[in-house]
Amino acid sequence: MKDLLDPPTPTRPSPKPRRRVIRSRSRRFNRILVPIDFSRPSLNAIPYALAISRQFGADVHLLHVTDVTQQPPPSLLTLPVAPYTELNQRFMKRLQTLVLKYRTDGNVSALEPRTGIVYEEICEVARDLKADLIVVATHGYTGYKRMFLGSTAERVVQHSPCPVLVVRQHVSRSNRSIDPRIPTGFRLTKILLPTDFSECSQTAFECALQLARDFNSELRLVHVINPHAYPFGDKYAALDPAQLIQETQEAAQKQMRSMAAKSKVRYSVSVLHGSPPVEICHATNEDVDLIVISTHGRTGLGHLLIGSVAEHVVRYAHCPVLVIPSRLSKSDKERNQI
Repeated sequence: MKDLLDPPTPTRPSPKPRRRVIRSRSRRFNRILVPIDFSRPSLNAIPYALAISRQFGADVHLLHVTDVTQQPPPSLLTLPVAPYTELNQRFMKRLQTLVLKYRTDGNVSALEPRTGIVYEEICEVARDLKADLIVVATHGYTGYKRMFLGSTAERVVQHSPCPVLVVRQHVSRSNRSIDPRIPTGFRLTKILLPTDFSECSQTAFECALQLARDFNSELRLVHVINPHAYPFGDKYAALDPAQLIQETQEAAQKQMRSMAAKSKVRYSVSVLHGSPPVEICHATNEDVDLIVISTHGRTGLGHLLIGSVAEHVVRYAHCPVLVIPSRLSKSDKERNQI
């Protein structure tokens, strides 16, 4: 499979091909954090991080967190559990084995294992490391299993201080079966950008635009109109829902074309109707290689009741999803400017 982020042919030879860096105005990924729990999905996230590392000359840091929420409470009836220090030493050896395996593909290092609530530790390490990107795998749990186990990837998306690339097992587009091949990267020929024209979706647009310019990708802008958000009525009512939806569609198409017209990239715009997360995931059936989406960062009761479109897309999309958090600092936003 062709590597994702397969860079353009360089104009002159580089002394270190595996550490080739393209000089451009695009956002540079310098430090990439990859959480590892040693499951197959999490190990499959490493090649994605390495593909980005080769393109941008970034350092890849592997991290393991021992989840205290999964440890049985101490009691007289349970067998003694090895101390966390001993467990972390074992995990460090396993991380170092991975470093030796991938060291020829990029600058890979192992961080000291942590103990705690997994997503909290990942986000704390990302802040301490000043990571530019977290590459995390999702196990793709749904239904009751997800209800009881939760999703570390989704919680990282909610709380991460930096963009998060969520990858999952390869799925065949024809019959949706699992592709057993180990990913060596992924292409960037078509990038899907859902937008609601909010400030945070504008940040996602700038990131997607930079990627499209660097890799000569097609940028597809999508706006989803939810018919249930409009009032009921008929053509004799003061507010005609059909007319409102038609006007909204025309305005959205015009605004998306205005956004992309000066970008100097190949682009297309489309307006879909229905549930935003469902329609966004359906749009990936057209050979989309990457979804770039922003999150509004709702937490607490508001998040519980309303949910997050980004999290639904992360859970069900059949391609990698790059999530841009709404909590980017002012300095981060300035660094993202084109």
